[in-house]
Amino acid sequence: MADKDQKRSLALYKIEQMIETADSYIRMTYGPSIREFFQIFLDDLNLLKQLYKVHKENVLNFVTSCRNVSITYLKETVNHKIIFDDQQFSLREDIFARLFSTSIEIMRDLLPLGTVVELDETFFKLNQRTNTSTKVVITKRFIAPKNYQSYFPYAGVTYPIGEMKPNSIIYFTEPLIKRVVHEGYKDDMEKAFQILMKKEFIVEKDMKSIEFSASDMRKLQHEINEQKVGER
Repeated sequence: MADKDQKRSLALYKIEQMIETADSYIRMTYGPSIREFFQIFLDDLNLLKQLYKVHKENVLNFVTSCRNVSITYLKETVNHKIIFDDQQFSLREDIFARLFSTSIEIMRDLLPLGTVVELDETFFKLNQRTNTSTKVVITKRFIAPKNYQSYFPYAGVTYPIGEMKPNSIIYFTEPLIKRVVHEGYKDDMEKAFQILMKKEFIVEKDMKSIEFSASDMRKLQHEINEQKVGER
């Protein structure tokens, strides 16, 4: 099975799991429409990111199209509604966010070990910024801080210095990557590893990338400042 097909199957399995564990009203009223939406649009990562973004920014009304189908997002009093192809579903914030963030996480590609990336300068404290861009070599992936239900997709060391002293590892998420300078080696083993880790972390452990949890980000930043962060 191709890598894209494996990710699609894994995402649809997790989406079905979320539908089946939702309350009976959501299952009966919106289950078929949710399934149909993701069957049609799951491969369009840009669309998923767009809809997740407008919901997080509390946009009241957003209209776009994909595959010649008009898609409307509406912010209701407490729910978020998607209308497409004469179908619709309306969900609470927690369920809506979980469906879209999980789909994004599973469907997007993960950069391989050895990749060199340039990070957004705003990630660093003011007194740590320099006039030159900060490049990081990815040396770890899927790092879960202790006692969290979130994980970091990436960790690495500053290029070209490397790990010169303890606690010099930088943990980061995809939105912090400004540019991919050099992509590391990737083969079938790498693709299989990504599927395996996504299955373990996202599907089985029900974890999410820390970028999708503002509360965990705040909590972790406090612990990082006190140097109390460890790894499972």
